[in-house]
This record gives sequence, structure tokens and C-alpha cells, in this order.
Amino acid sequence: MNRSVKLICMSLLVIASFQVVVSGAGSLCANCHQTEVSQWASSHHALAMLPANSESIAGNFDQGHFTDSELAVHFRQQGGAYLIQVKKAGEAVEWEVKYSFGAYPLQQYLIDVGDGRLQAFNIAWDTREKSAGGQRWFRLDEPGENHPGDAMHWTGIYQNWNNQCADCHTTGLRRNYDAATDIYRTTWAQMAVGCSACHAAATEHAAARQNGVPSAAGVGLAALGEWVVNEAQRPPRHQGAPSSVAQVPTCGRCHALRTSMKDGGVGEVHNEFSLSRLEQPLYFSDGRVREEVFVLGSFEQSKMYEAGVVCSDCHNPHSGSLKAEGNAVCTQCHNAREFNTSEHHHHLEGSEGAECVNCHMPQSTFMKIDDRREHSFMIPRPDVSKVSGSPDVCLSCHLDKDASWSIDTVEDWFPDIYQNATWHHVQHGDLTEVISYLVNGERPAIRRATLLEQRGKLLVGQHQAVIEKLIESDDAILRESAFRMLRYGPAEAVSKLLEAGLRDEALVVRIAAFESLMLQGVIVDSGSWELVRDEYEHFLEMQSDLPPGAVLKARYLLSQNKVYRAEQQLKIALKKDSGYVPAAILLTDILRSGGRYHEAMDLTNQTLLASSDSAPLTHLRGLINLKLKDYPAALLDLEKAAKSAPGEWLFGYRYAMALYQLKQREKAREMARNLAERFPNNTQIVMLLRLF
Repeated sequence: MNRSVKLICMSLLVIASFQVVVSGAGSLCANCHQTEVSQWASSHHALAMLPANSESIAGNFDQGHFTDSELAVHFRQQGGAYLIQVKKAGEAVEWEVKYSFGAYPLQQYLIDVGDGRLQAFNIAWDTREKSAGGQRWFRLDEPGENHPGDAMHWTGIYQNWNNQCADCHTTGLRRNYDAATDIYRTTWAQMAVGCSACHAAATEHAAARQNGVPSAAGVGLAALGEWVVNEAQRPPRHQGAPSSVAQVPTCGRCHALRTSMKDGGVGEVHNEFSLSRLEQPLYFSDGRVREEVFVLGSFEQSKMYEAGVVCSDCHNPHSGSLKAEGNAVCTQCHNAREFNTSEHHHHLEGSEGAECVNCHMPQSTFMKIDDRREHSFMIPRPDVSKVSGSPDVCLSCHLDKDASWSIDTVEDWFPDIYQNATWHHVQHGDLTEVISYLVNGERPAIRRATLLEQRGKLLVGQHQAVIEKLIESDDAILRESAFRMLRYGPAEAVSKLLEAGLRDEALVVRIAAFESLMLQGVIVDSGSWELVRDEYEHFLEMQSDLPPGAVLKARYLLSQNKVYRAEQQLKIALKKDSGYVPAAILLTDILRSGGRYHEAMDLTNQTLLASSDSAPLTHLRGLINLKLKDYPAALLDLEKAAKSAPGEWLFGYRYAMALYQLKQREKAREMARNLAERFPNNTQIVMLLRLF
């Protein structure tokens, strides 16, 4: 069955079972919204997750096979069940598929492995047309890369549906993780992404309308008014009623790399969900996507987002399809006579180079076959690509050319293009330039928040007034980062500011303020403190199934002097991910503080087996070796860490001090001078130089 026919069958299945969407209301959304429901039924949202049956399964389970150097996998049906048999090293295990997961360009399969856990199998079905390389089984990881017990193995913690995938592939999800038993009792209101996933009050709305009572389906999400096409130097502008400010953070709840602050699968980014910052290695230093961070972090960097463009200006919100084909989706706002011409794009009309998206929305491929476009809409800067390592969009087509060619060619076309500083340059600016960027309300809030967290430790000591200004920002992401950074200031200077953050309207900000107070050892006698403490403890319990959550919980326990319980939490984290460096570092700190240096050494060695390139852990092992008086090993580790992380001045400083104390004065002097060149304003490095 080809893809088109299969998707039609799957859509009919969704429509036939649509009553489940609003079963509590006793009515159907389709009674009043037939067009929207019809569009939705064939969308990726509707097909995000379905029970395994003949209508939902796209893969070949008719004696299908996959083999590589490590595995032999057999896919078959028996009595309506879809079975996957895996043979490895002569041993065979068979699993039953519970749900299909996704629709295009690939479909995965979820397997119940017990204790309420659903895991995403690592052999997926390529649902593309055969002519495009599809209609085949393929492996998502590489042979020998992951093994049973590894965190990234398909049975491991990071391939777990409950904590990695579920709240964006179901509606009304509750993770219901029980930390005491390590069991999930996950529930959901609807499989796949239904109406109430975006329209939070859809069920209540349907019930009220059935009784003739007006009732909103939730906050308004519509794109209102209209965009007027640009003319000459005047950019596109919006006129009429403003579009919903809730639409982008509602879509962004799933189309983003973010952390959920509470169980329930509803809410918005920058309130119930904390958006990841533009840090490496998630992003390149120019802001381009590097890892699988989805869309929102890119879009919030764009001039379009700043101007008020929302998702449904380009996409049909129910089908997910673009509202126009090719460049026409861009020329809704950007004058075709100016931009859709060879004078602008410098390529043949109708060629790939003439398509707006190929220069301003380049593709990255994830999960081996899933091409996704950048949404920051940046102007190509091959000069910045060369120094940041981000892909040069020119060279993605012109494979026979090099960076010098693309830099020169773009400058020939646009002679002034390299005069403007970019996000890459901003991050490498001096402190005065950084402060200027931070307080400029016309700059993207997500970039300002990222920059604040990069330089915040220095700012809170020398320019606290800047952070005090940012905690008054209208942008929750800036307030969240500002309250995070205040934890590095003296308690007597920041505690009152942090206490005010406990009353912020955004959950992410309240939690940031509470966590900073907690890490400073400050307890506030107020109702706000107690309310946010409850919110924070709920957040910790929900996240404690993941290693990062277990580390947060351990820090909270340490703030209450519950050292033994914190140690147990960290051991749980490392059991789930033996290479999780933050857990190893914190546990090592506990062991060292108790004089348990040999245990600390065993722990660092064990963790480095799984995370051999970790400079912080290598540095820490060097410090432990110093304590154990294994000086040659200590110097090797300290040197390796300093070279691996040249941006971490403290690694180089401690290496230089160790050299000095061990009478290797010439090498120590050389290291100190090198540090002084890279960190000329660092007072501790200046004092180090005085030793010579």
C-alpha cells in the first residue's frame, strides 16, 4: 500500500474514532467544525500515536526483515498482534508492538517493557515513497553504538516514551511517575494530538454549546488582522487587530526543546515550560540549529517573531500544511518584485537556488531521514559559518567550492553585508558590549537570556543593577534567567529581589527564584514561599525519573542537610545513565567532603568510561589525584582538561598552580602567561602572574 493510500486509511480511522476526543462532552467537535476536523484528521498531529492495528501500522509486518552486522530482526503478525523478534549473538527475544508512533517520513513502534514503561524500538519504517528511498526498515542508531543497559539503548532511559515523547504525542497526559517504586502509571485523555491539546477548554466548550450556552474553547489562538507587503525600505507591517500572543507559546510547547514544570501536558512555553537556551552544543554559536531542538528556539531569534508573525501566518494550524506553495508563502509579506527576482537571489528563475527557503531556512536532517528547516530566517553569512562551524548554505549546493569562494561571492552580491555584527560576534564581545546588548529591548529575548546566563556570574558581582533591570522585563524568559543568575550574588544583596520573584505570574520564574533562594540557604517566612515550595517539589517528583531531575532533587536534599538521601538520588541517576557527568560531579563532591577519596576516584573512573571527553570530570579526577598524592597522574588530567576546555579559566589556573607547587616553574609561567592573554581582566590570573 503506497503512502497516500495508507495515510487516507489512517485518516479515516481517526475520523471514525473522533468521538473519543470530546466523549466527556457528549458531542463532537465535528458537529460545528467539520472543515477543521477534516483537515486535522490527515495531519501529523492526528497520527502522532495510534493503537497497533491494520489501519495504523505502515511498516511491513508480513514476514519483514532487517539485518546488519549486529542484529537480525523479524517482523510478523499473529492473531492481530504485531510482533518484533530480535536475534543478537544467537539469542532471540520477541516483543509485541502496542502503538504506532508518528506517520511521515518515518514511523516508530512502541513496546511495553513492564512497570508502565513504553519504549521506542530502534528499527523504524521509512514511510517515504520507494522512489525517494523509502518503504524499508532502517536503524536509527549505529551497530555497536548502544547496548542493553546503556542510557541511549532503545530500552534505556532516553528512549523512554513516558518521559521523552508522551506529552507531545497525546492529549491531557499525566506522567504519574512513582519514584519510590520506579513505576509509571501514565494516563492520557486522548491518544495523539487532539483539539484540547491546543484548545484547552474544548471539552467544556462542546458541552456548553450542546446546551446552548456560549463558552470559549480556551484562550484565543487566532491570527488576526493582515500583513501589508513591504515597499522599498519599509518592511512588512501588520495592520488591524493583533494576533493572539498565546499562539506561538502554545505551539511551542511541543515544537521546542523545553523542560516541563508540572505534570498535565498543558500550558505554554515561558510559563509551564522552560525553553532551552541557545547554548552549544544544542546550537552553533551563530544561533543555527545543531542538535534536535525543534523550532521555537530558532523562531524566537527571528525578525519575524519580533514583528509579530505567528505560526498560522504561514501554516494551516489544523492540517499543518503551508498556506502556499514555494516562494508564495514568503511573498505574502515580502514584495515579490523585490525579492523573488534574480537581482535578489542571484540564481536562475525556477532553480533550487531561487527558493527562499534554501538560503534563509536551510535543512538539517534528524533521525537519518527527517529533513527539518531552520526557522530563524537568518541572512546567510558564510564568514560567520566559517568561524562558528555552522553549515555554509552556499556550500550545501555548491559542493565543488570552498568557504573562501562563498565569502567572496556573497560580498560581491551584497558589499555591505559583513559590516553588521551577528549573534556570534555578540557572544564574543567585551563586557560593555554585552551589557549594551542585554539592556536593548529591541534584541531577541531568547538571545539576551542566553547571554545573561553566559556572563551572569560576572555581572552579578560587578553590575548587579543590570540584572535588577532585567527582572522587571516583560519577557518571562529574561526574568527566569535573571533570577537564576542572582543565586551567584551575596545573599544579603539579592535575597529581597529573589523573594519578589516568588510572586511572579510565570511558573518558570517562580521556580527559578525559589531555586536560587534554596541554593543560597535562604528560607522565607511567607505564604508565597510555601506555595512555590510545593510547586517546586511537584516539579522535582515529576522529573526525578530522569538523571537531570534526580540531580536537582539531590541538590534540594543537600540544601536540607539530607546528605545520605542526596547520595542515594545521585546513585539512582548514575544507574540510569552511567555517563551522566553532573551526577558524578555532585556525588564526587559529597564523597570528597567526607574524606572518601578512593571512592571518589573509582566513581570518576567509572563515569569517564562512558563520558571520556568530559573536561570537568577529567579536571576533577586531577584534583582527586592531587589529594591522593599521585602527582604525575594529577598533572596529566589537569593539563588534558585545560586543553579540552580553553574557555574555562579555572581549569588552566588550577593546572598552573599545581605546576608551580610541584616545582615545575617554567611550565607554570608559560601557562600563566597564556591565561593572561586570554583572560586579561581576571584578577586571580593577574595575581598568579605576580608569583613569577
